[in-house]
Amino acid sequence: MRVLVTGGTGFLGAWTAKAVADAGHRVRFLVRDPSRLTAPAALGVDTADRVVGDITDADSVRLALLGCDAVVHCAAVVATDRRRAREMLTTNTVGATHVLGIAAELGLDPIVHVSSFTVLFQPGVKTVSAELPVVGGSDAYGRSKARVELYARGLQDAGAPVVVSYPGMVLGPPAGPRFGEGADGVEVAVRLRLLPGRHAGWTIVDVRDVAALHAAALVPGLGPRRYLCGGHRVGVTELAALFSEVTGRTTRAVPVPDAALRLLGRTSDALSRLVPFTSPLTEAAMQYYTRMPESDDSASERDLGLRYRDPGEVIADTISGLRAAGRLPRLPGRDES
Repeated sequence: MRVLVTGGTGFLGAWTAKAVADAGHRVRFLVRDPSRLTAPAALGVDTADRVVGDITDADSVRLALLGCDAVVHCAAVVATDRRRAREMLTTNTVGATHVLGIAAELGLDPIVHVSSFTVLFQPGVKTVSAELPVVGGSDAYGRSKARVELYARGLQDAGAPVVVSYPGMVLGPPAGPRFGEGADGVEVAVRLRLLPGRHAGWTIVDVRDVAALHAAALVPGLGPRRYLCGGHRVGVTELAALFSEVTGRTTRAVPVPDAALRLLGRTSDALSRLVPFTSPLTEAAMQYYTRMPESDDSASERDLGLRYRDPGEVIADTISGLRAAGRLPRLPGRDES
């Protein structure tokens, strides 16, 4: 098939393009700036088939979709800066409406939409499944993804062959110069050599596994489907041990009360309204961090044959990539391959 990949210049989009190409499909890119195709090109993907345009422009989306058999919609604006809230809400909502809606109109099958673990997250839930109702976060990103999720489910209810994936915290080796947002958290933890919290944790999934899911989902005629791909939930104590093992330097789990971390997030949000600044310590981020549940990935394992990498391998590959990019210091005598 010829498959359009949106967001192919990003971390997950580039790895998805590679998985799609490795599965024998032809990849087309919709890009605003062709020079940013260095990410998939670094992974060995042919980037010659491209349409210059924007997901918020219906005409360029339609042009990119014409002649394609399927689409994987990875494009989205992700930011913690409150000043970009309107941009996220507009771009993510309008863009997905164009890509998914026009693809359904043109009869593409399947239409793969990359959602987010956050749209299903709610405090108190021990295990997230793909059949939970849409909730969305308190931040602009979470709200935008929730709106798109409702639209995608509406298409599914109407019979459109929309396949939705719900990645957790996506880590792993970079795509050329591109890292996911999760790598920022890894970098901070390694530099500080501490992880706060008592019952906090990360739900870690490797970018290559999420990309493999998207490629495996490219089978027409199977109708609407939803797949969790959260990966493994790793608590702070185990995370600290993994970081210590990989870096050769002790990272400590500091038993700060989880409620205090959530209060810190709310305080940071309040301060940012008075003095604009960007911080990863937002209320939404601390909610996810301190109350992150397990992920029920059984459907993707059963239907698509997915096997999710061990979190130790995922963290090791992420740190290796950060070191190679100069974002973390190399340790003499350790294997950086």
